[in-house]
Amino acid sequence: MSDTSTSPEPAESVADTTQKDEPLWQRFLYMIAFAILANIAFSVTLFLGVVQFVLLLVRKEKNAELLKFSRNLAAFVGECLSYIVFAREEKPFPLSKFPSIEG
Repeated sequence: MSDTSTSPEPAESVADTTQKDEPLWQRFLYMIAFAILANIAFSVTLFLGVVQFVLLLVRKEKNAELLKFSRNLAAFVGECLSYIVFAREEKPFPLSKFPSIEG
């Protein structure tokens, strides 16, 4: 079988996609730290879901500010997971801007 890829550029390896000036052991430490932060943020997000449910029972409407913060926190968890699995090179908050989801 012949190779059907005609791309002039070679496929990038994991080593090529990581930042050139960052040692792999340092990335590993960041991965552990962001895993801990993502776990905490995930737990807080679940708690906020329960709070939103109780508020919905009492007030019969969603709390818009709580909903906005919960969406942003869920986006933060996603950014942390993306960094951990090498799908993202930019470090998540607090080393970059906190995600902001509009709507």
